[in-house]
Amino acid sequence: MPRPTASPRGIRVLAALSALACIALGLGLQLLDRSFAVDALGSVLYVVLIGLILVLIRPTARSLVIAAIAFAVAASVELLQLTGVPGAIVEVVPLARLVLGSAFDPLDLVAYAIGAAGVAALHQSITRRRRRPEAARDQLAEPRDPAR
Repeated sequence: MPRPTASPRGIRVLAALSALACIALGLGLQLLDRSFAVDALGSVLYVVLIGLILVLIRPTARSLVIAAIAFAVAASVELLQLTGVPGAIVEVVPLARLVLGSAFDPLDLVAYAIGAAGVAALHQSITRRRRRPEAARDQLAEPRDPAR
């Protein structure tokens, strides 16, 4: 039996709130001293944010599709860093560094995979319809009538 799913509007609301939290965490990381952990967490959050943006666009998409597209977008941007294009853009628009990065790092691809798994799990959790506690309690209290 398929699990009940939340409404697209409800999914979008939860995705938007999650995206805002993700942005806040990412910006907070910019205040910390750079370290491997900070860089890795920033890369994970980058993919999660891309995934959440995709959920805002298409809330009924499958979790694995959201994760795969988010990973592909982030990996494409990472590979683009092997060219001079992002560097040229960042020279003109310094804030673009937050989106385009500054230098290719193959470890970012590992962090992106972790972020893709995280966004798939997050998407699955927000797309499931939550039962009201009273309804669940009522179902436990009343035995099912086989005639119904």
